[in-house]
Parts: sequence; structure tokens; C-alpha cells
Amino acid sequence: MYETRIIEAKNLGEAWEKACVLMMKEGHDRYVQAPEYQIETKDLPLLIKVSDPFLEPRLSPKVNTTRELADEYAKKFLYGSGKEKENSFDYTYYSRLRCYPDCRVRAWLPSITDSDEELFEAIKKISPEGKCVVQRIDQVEKAIKIFKKDPTRRTVVMHTWIPFRDLMKFGPKRETASSPCVLLFYPQLVDGKLHMFVVMKTNDLYNAWPENAYAFTALQKYMADELGVKTGTYTHFSVSMQIYKDMYEEVKKKFNLK
Repeated sequence: MYETRIIEAKNLGEAWEKACVLMMKEGHDRYVQAPEYQIETKDLPLLIKVSDPFLEPRLSPKVNTTRELADEYAKKFLYGSGKEKENSFDYTYYSRLRCYPDCRVRAWLPSITDSDEELFEAIKKISPEGKCVVQRIDQVEKAIKIFKKDPTRRTVVMHTWIPFRDLMKFGPKRETASSPCVLLFYPQLVDGKLHMFVVMKTNDLYNAWPENAYAFTALQKYMADELGVKTGTYTHFSVSMQIYKDMYEEVKKKFNLK
């Protein structure tokens, strides 16, 4: 059945190995027909709970990457690739998370639900020219400042989604562009430890998850260090976690599956 499954593990390496085996044995056969590719997958909503994400091995010896490459990926995720390289990509997690383009006018709009005319009138009261005032936001630094001011805060949420753009996959100029796979970072400071919760819409378990989780926990540690606390648990949920068909034989061989 297509239902949410849960993996529990001590570290990231163990979590990935358990998840790969589960997906190959119990994953739902699902066909994906996207503009970029059409392929069969093993797919499940999957919740992965890791009790100590910094306990080695953070990368399983079976992954198709190296510690050096994972460190480089984490560095770019946290600090960017440099202005020219950053602007050459359709999007990056760094740009969405630490340079998020929000609108100051929208932030102060009342709950307008009736007509466009009413909306425009409300906008003009805030911005006489009726224009949105865009401001880049470093959500990570804002989150750290909030926790420093109020360590009990439960509503510190960092996200990557821009609905007007990311929901228009088949709209003008969006036929080949992509939207972020990671949607939400939800840190929680409890009992002197920073726990991290991550939500992704889709996630390539076999090829992408190891570096994703490695980088996302690097963010967890960065924030914990800035706050002067320890790192806690790491919880990673993908609504559509998958292994692509072209990797089936390799995964079976690597994990001795029939």
C-alpha cells in the first residue's frame, strides 16, 4: 500500500541503508512523467528519524559520493557558490533560504479575500505607488536571532517555496525550470539541544539523500554552534521519496537484494 513508512536509525549512514532496503522491498511502483524525464520509480512517503546525526558514519561506505564532495556540497548550501555561479542556476537552496526575496508590502496586508480591487486599494494604503517592495531575507540568521531572544519559541520556520512561481510548472517560461525539492526547515530548541525537522516534496533516496541530509545537518550544527547549544535529533520527511528504475540493479547488487 502507498502509505507513510518510518525509518529509525542511530546515524545518517545507517538511516540511508535501511531506507534503501525498505524502498526496494516495499516501495510503490510509480510512473513519473515530468517535462525533464519519464521513468518508473519505487516511491513512498518516508519519514526518517536519526537519533544522533553526527555519530559516524555520517555517510555510509556504500554511497556514490565522498566525504570531500559532501563537505563541498554542505559548504555551498550554507554559504553559496559565489555571485556569478549563484546567478547562473535556476535556483539554489542557498538563494532560497538565505537570500529569500520577500515582499514587505505583502507582509503587512490585511486578510483580503474578496476582490482584486479591494486588494489593490489595501496595497496603495501601504505603498502609494501600489508596488511591492522586495527585500532579501536571510532566514537562517533571523531564526538564530529569534532563538537568542526567546529560546522557547516553537514557531521558527524557514522555507524555500515561492507559490506564484513554483506552482506554475507548466506556465510561461516554466516548462523546463525546476522548483525546490526541499520545502521546509523547522528547528526546535528543547532541553538545551537543537533538533532539526526537514520536509521535502520529492527526494532521490539513492543518489541525493546522503548529501542532502549531510548538508541539512550541517545547517543544524551551524545554528546550534551560533546558539551555544548541542545538536539533537534529525527528522527528515519526504512526501515522495523514490529510487529511480535505472538504479534498481545497482541498488539490488549493493544491498544483496533479489
